[in-house]
Order: sequence, then C-alpha cells, then structure tokens
Amino acid sequence: MLFFQNILRVVGLTCAVMFTLQAFANDDEGLPWDKRVVHGTLDNGFQYYLFDSRQEKDAPEGLTLANLVVLSGAIDEKENQLGVAHMVEHMVFHESAGLPNGTRQALLDMGFKQGRDFNAMTNSENTRYMVNLRNTTPERLHRVLDVYQQMAFHADIRATSLDKERLIIQEEWRGKLSHRARVNDEKKALLRVGSLYPERPVIGTQDTIKHTPAEQLRAFYRDWYAPNNMALVIYAPVDSHALEAQIKNVFSAEPRRTLPKRHPKDPILDDLLKMGQLRDAGSKTNQVAFLYRFGSESFDTDEGRRDGLIDYMTRNLLTEQIRRQRDVLPEHVRALSSTKGTVSPNVAILGFSVNVDDGFHLLGLASLMKEVERIKTHGFLPQDFDKVYKKVVDTAEANKDAAKSRGTIWAVKMVDAVTSGKKLQDPVLSNDRVLRLVRSISLDDVNARLRQWLSAPDRILYTQAVGGKRVDIGSVESVEAMFDTINKKDLAPLEEEKVVAEKMLPVVTQSGSLSLISRETELGISNWSLSNGDQLTLLDPSVLAGRYQIEASEEDSKSYFTALSAAGYNVTQGSTWAEQIAVQLSDATGIYGWSDEEYAQWRRRHQAFLSTKQKAQSLTYRGTTDDEAFDKLLAVYRVNQVTPKIDTTVYESVMASLKRSLNIEVVRPLEVFTKRMAQARFGQKEVSPSLTDLTSLSLETLEQTRKKQVALPVHYFIVSRMPEADMTELAARYLATIPRDISAYRASDYETLPVLQLSGESVVDMALNTEPKAEYRMYAYQSMPWSPIAALQLTYLGERLEAELKQRLRSEAQGIYSVRVGLELNKDSHRAELSIQYSSAPERLNDLAAMTNKALSELPEMVTAAWVDEIQDAFVDVEQNRLEKDFDGTLAHRLELSETLYGDARYLDEMDQLTSGLTLENLKKLVDTLTFSDRVTGFYRPLD
Repeated sequence: MLFFQNILRVVGLTCAVMFTLQAFANDDEGLPWDKRVVHGTLDNGFQYYLFDSRQEKDAPEGLTLANLVVLSGAIDEKENQLGVAHMVEHMVFHESAGLPNGTRQALLDMGFKQGRDFNAMTNSENTRYMVNLRNTTPERLHRVLDVYQQMAFHADIRATSLDKERLIIQEEWRGKLSHRARVNDEKKALLRVGSLYPERPVIGTQDTIKHTPAEQLRAFYRDWYAPNNMALVIYAPVDSHALEAQIKNVFSAEPRRTLPKRHPKDPILDDLLKMGQLRDAGSKTNQVAFLYRFGSESFDTDEGRRDGLIDYMTRNLLTEQIRRQRDVLPEHVRALSSTKGTVSPNVAILGFSVNVDDGFHLLGLASLMKEVERIKTHGFLPQDFDKVYKKVVDTAEANKDAAKSRGTIWAVKMVDAVTSGKKLQDPVLSNDRVLRLVRSISLDDVNARLRQWLSAPDRILYTQAVGGKRVDIGSVESVEAMFDTINKKDLAPLEEEKVVAEKMLPVVTQSGSLSLISRETELGISNWSLSNGDQLTLLDPSVLAGRYQIEASEEDSKSYFTALSAAGYNVTQGSTWAEQIAVQLSDATGIYGWSDEEYAQWRRRHQAFLSTKQKAQSLTYRGTTDDEAFDKLLAVYRVNQVTPKIDTTVYESVMASLKRSLNIEVVRPLEVFTKRMAQARFGQKEVSPSLTDLTSLSLETLEQTRKKQVALPVHYFIVSRMPEADMTELAARYLATIPRDISAYRASDYETLPVLQLSGESVVDMALNTEPKAEYRMYAYQSMPWSPIAALQLTYLGERLEAELKQRLRSEAQGIYSVRVGLELNKDSHRAELSIQYSSAPERLNDLAAMTNKALSELPEMVTAAWVDEIQDAFVDVEQNRLEKDFDGTLAHRLELSETLYGDARYLDEMDQLTSGLTLENLKKLVDTLTFSDRVTGFYRPLD
C-alpha cells in the first residue's frame, strides 16, 4: 500500500485508544517483563535489559547484539538546534576522555567494520547505537561496554572534528534528496500539523549542518546523555547475572542528572477540517486522501489491553470491508484503501484514499465519502465479527508456541519495548490474557469503536495530481456540505463477502512414462527422460547430508521444484513486450476459469505457490512445499502449461493500467538520465513499451505468444527426500503428460539474444538535477567463464572494493556518505559485472570520480594476507550456517546452476573445494586479470 507507507507506523495489537470501560480484576500493574529477560535500573537511573541467548537452541553461536539507547531524539531539540541530535550521534564516535583517538577507532581496532558490525541511528524520539559482536568472549564484550561508556558520558565533541564531520553529514543530507523525500516531507507536514515534528527534521537543514556551533552539540549532549535517560539492551551468549555485575561496574559512576522539560510530542487536536495539496512537479499520481486524527493512549492494564484488542479487531474488519467496497466504485475512481497508524506517541490517524483519473478528484472525494459513510452507518456484519474473533483466538494460541524461540528477534523486541515504554511480556501469560479479555468483546464494542474513529472532529483532506497541477476540490464549507448531503441519503447495505466455491484441479487420469538416462549414486542424483520430451533431474539430499554431516531438521520434509525452459523475452523476431506481458498476464490469471478468490483459497489450503522469473533467454518456475502437498504443486504447474489462456478481465485491467501510465507526460530528470545510461550500455532499445506497442498486443496475440512459450521442452529439477518411486510416479502423471510440440513454429520464432552491455568505454554527462546533488554511476564488465569458485572470489573482491572506497571517499576525503558496489559473475552472460554508485556535492564529483578510478586500478594491492585470512574464516562460518539452516534448499539452487552451466552435477561434488579459491595466490591471480576496460560512466549534475 502506497498510502503513508513511509510515514506511519503500522498499529499492532498493543495500540489502544482510551475508552471508558468497566474495571477488571488485577487491572493496575499489568504483566511483568518476560522472566527470561534480566533487567534492572542502577541507582543513577541507567536501565539494562539482558537476554542470555544460550536459552535458545537455534541462537547464532557466539553472537552478541548490544544496543545503547538514548531516549532522546530530534523532537527534544531547541529551536536553534535543528539536526543536533543526529550530529551528536556522529560526534560521539570521535574523541572521548578515555579514548583520545576516538571510539570509532577503538571499535575498528577490535576488528569491527563500520556498517556491518557497528552503526547508529537517530529518529525523532530516540538515538540508538548498535554493535554486533561475533565470537563473543567476556573480555571483548567488556571492551564494548567500555566503549559505550565513553560514548555515553565522555565524548569531547571538538569543533575541529565537527568541521570534518559536517562534510559527511552534509552528504548524508544530500543523499536523501529526491522526489519521494519531498513528497513524504509534504505529507508529514500535513499529517503532523499542530506538532513540533515538521519543525524538527531529524537530519536538520543544509544551513544548520554547516553552521551550528559545537557548543550547541555539547549542550544537547549534557542535557540528554544522562544515565537516567538511557538503556542498554544486550542479547548475548553469556550469563546475564554476571553481565549485570559488569554493567553496574562500568555505568554506575556517572551521576543522575535533572533532565530538561520535554517538548510536547502530540499535535494539538481541534474540531476543524484542514485541507492541503501535494504540489511536487514530479508527481505521477492523481489521488484524494481523507484522514481522521484522534487520541490514542496505551496502558498495560486489562482495560488498556482490551481496548487494544478492540482496535485490532476494528482495524481488521475495516480493511476487509474497504477491500469489498472497491468493487462498487464508479468509473474513473479506483484503488480505495485504508490505513491506520500513529503520528505521535498518543495520537493515531485513520486514513482513506482513492486514485482517480485526471480531472476526477471531486468524484473521487464523493465516492470515498460515500463508502466510508456506508461502513459507519451500517457497521460491521456479525459473520465478519465471528471470523475476526476466531482470528484473534487462533493467533493467540499459535503465539504461545511461536514466541518460545525468537532467535535474534529477541533483541529487536527488547529495543522496541524499551523505546516505546512498554514491557516484553511472557508470551504464554500475555496470550492467555488476550484469550481471557477477548471473550468480553462484542460486535457492539467494535462498531462503537469504528464510529468513534469516524466521528473524530480533527480531519485532514489532501489531494495530489500528476505534475503537481493545482486541484480545485472546493472549500472547507463545500466539503462539509458534501458530508451533510451524503449523511441524509439512504445508503446501500455493505458489500458482503463473496461465497468462494471450493475448487479442485482437474483429475489427471492418464500417465506418461519416464526413462532413466543416468544415475550418480554417490550424489543421490538420477536423470530421466520424459515421454513428452522434457527432462528431469532428481536429487535425494539425504545422500550428501551424510557426506557433510548435516543432521535432519524440520525443513527436510519439504520438496523443491524448478521448471526451466528457453522461453526468454529477448526474441530476435516478434515482440519482446508480448513475451513479457504474456507471462505476467498468465501469472495474474492463475487458473483459467477460476476467480482470484477461488485460486487464492486453493493456494492457502494446499500451501502450493509457484513463482515465475523470466530473463532474456529463459523462463523459470519455482516452488517449495511440504512433501504431502507436492502433488498439488505439480498439478498447478501442469494446469498453467496445458491451459495457456489469459482471463479477459485480467487482460483489460492490466492493459488499461499500462496505458494510463504511458499517458502520464511527467518525466523526472533522474529518469531521463537513467534512460540515457541504459542506452549507452545496451544500445538504442526502449526501456518501456509505447502506446503503439500496447495497442498491437491484443488478447489473441498474447494467448498465441503464451502457447508458443509452453510448447518448448522443459528441464525439471526436483530435490526431495521422498522415495524415488513416488517422485517418478508423480512426474509421470503431472509432468510427462504436458504436451510439448514446437513443430508448429519456426526455429527463428524461439531465437533469443542475451542482453549485454556494449563493448568499449563511454561517458554520459548530464546536468538535469533540480536538487543540489550530483551522482556518479559506473557499470563495467569483462568476460569470464562462470564457475562457483570464481563467483565466490568476485563476491568478496566486491566487498573489499566497497570497503576501500568507503575509506577513501568518506573517511579520508569526506566526500560521500555511502557507496554501493556490486561485483558478481553473471552466469547468463559469463561476465564479471561491476557497478559503483554514490552521490556527492556537485563541485567534488570530478575529483571523487578520479579517486574511484585510482582505487579500481589499485584493486590488486587490496588483496592482502590479513584480508584473505579474514574472509576465509568468514566464508567457513557462512557456508556452515547455510548448510545447517537450509541444506536441501542450497542443494536445489546449486544443482540447477551446475546442470544448466555444465550439463552435470559437478558443483555438488565439489562444494567442499570452494575455499580453495580464497587463498592469497588464487585471489591475486584473479585480481591481476581484472581491468574492466569496457565501462560506461555516468555523471548526473545539477542544472547549470
């Protein structure tokens, strides 16, 4: 859902609106923290929450997740401190009283990598510092505590260091500049009107980043970095009580301080309708949104928890009812949706939106009003209430067991509880409480809550139009009059849930045959020829599990299916758009003759889901399911192949949507640059179809394309521990009976070409950006035969290059905030493909580009013995974890790679040789061959 997606927090079961209810027994104190969490507060107010991960059998071995939380953020800044909370977050990594070289350097000296092993973030309410400690020892964990103590209480925040860090922060600010950010900022200002949030941007402004004096940072640090405004949250494989003693020793000395008076966080609610419009010129959306704001406080009492359950049930019922009401929207209005979230700790928002055609905003508003008033007037239906009631009960019962093993989610949940002022409660007690309280909730309670929300007097209406055009939707008085008019009408009853028939796939009565081609007993592999010309490679992973000493797990009862054909989209004759759209419409059709609801119900019942991925020269179907449902997975694939028809409604809907998009004349500057880069890389190919292209794609044309695609022979890969005889019987029934006949087509009809970057070197340099921001992009390649070892080597070399560029361009030159590097061996093109991307100040782009080229030329020097030792250890851990957690799935992926590229299963036989590529000699041998002389470099600059 696009509506407020980047602004609002989704409200869960714990969100509540204050409502007068009868008192409950034991209502005052609520439930305690989960007893598995050791928690406490030092005499100076410093809080700690500790979880010994050894309590869970599936916890990552040796991993500590340590979070230092400062319970202050941008909302606590004074008017002359915009962005200071975030700037302080940066500066505490610099010099401190006990670490004159900086806390960042202390962490680096411990072997940590910034971004991967330690990081920090600031939002409006709090600031958080995160350290991930691998191979935990008591000594290393104690060292992390010492570093945190320096960050928390002893940062120097020197003006000279701040002046250097300003450049980094400014690039972070610059990197966020975009059309999406502008629109989101406009929405925030509308939704949070009446509060300080719009006036306290977390990152500040360009001016405050450049000029705020260090004393303002020190003042904020003195005010808010107090022990009684902090919490330490640690998930670690150590005794929590021993760790508790260390924390007392490290953090007790700092005295409690009196905190400044906090600014109010909640917007001031009123009884007015407020109207606004999002006017960004890059907008490609015509939309109307209407929102209600109301108080929403949460209390951990029986009364408060019951309130939260009523909220949850009301929200669920409203979402479902809104979905049904979409079916009765008039022409030119579509995509009715709703969302509920929070705009501040104690104020919630309930919003509705519709998309409209150009010029139909007023019709959209009237339609939205009507549907919302229908729901408010009639209330929810009893049968729907019964379903959501059952959902609450079933979820609570399931959560009792599910929460017994959370893994690293413990750390996330503990931090969430601390920052929201709540408790992470025992899941059994908490869900038993839900089961007890839900019995007291009736349909009347839920309908009353709905009407309470929809009667909130504080309302916001806004519109958005393509290109930022002005929309005249009337005045506040005229909109209020529209509501009055609708309220006086007799509104039709609500749309009821459609009765969805229980569908069954056609029974397959015939059976084909399989012939064994070869068998590799030591790998558990057999290769078969099907009577329709398809091929099957069958793997029993239990054979290799013995070799790699992998113990059986619950995942071993799943089977993996892949179907691979040469039906790629980049045909030399015909339409590449027809090839792609035909596959997409086939997926959207599901089972021809079934409704969307019928197909969705069938898939939920059998848990049989197929995914589709089409590339330039291939088409792949994949699915994973429990062994007992594997026949259903094959059956649904078979229907997709033997009935390659496209639903008329699906065709009309998708084509209309595509044409609407193409009729939008707004072209953002970055899109122009991106298109020009694509043309420089791949030639003068269109990156999207034209209206002429779409007009030529009739339903008949697309169905003929689909028939051509499914006529091609297919290679199947099945990884399963079920008996071979059972698998071959299923394959004979569901796969061998799919007709494959390409005789009606010419060989040229199936000719495809890879999509390859052109050879040579070229530069795209465009000054189009309306923001004070420049971007650098580089795409390069060189030919290299694919192999598992080479692919692994390039992955680590890409990480090494990225780390080096971060060091040179950020830490040394202070020219960028972040850089993205991709280096991979493309199995389809047999090319090593490199990409580099970052943003910077416009005046520094050329110098940074030169530094990038220099770093790339020095890649061989980055391959050092120390780095090789590091990645060898890292890969051993990653590979062991991959095999232990997903052995069968890993084999399925590698089997497909091996058979596709080699024509045999050698990769599976050589998995234990992967580490041989990660030696100093072999890495240097590879890196010496990397020149990447075939490249396209792009410079995207601001308008002159």
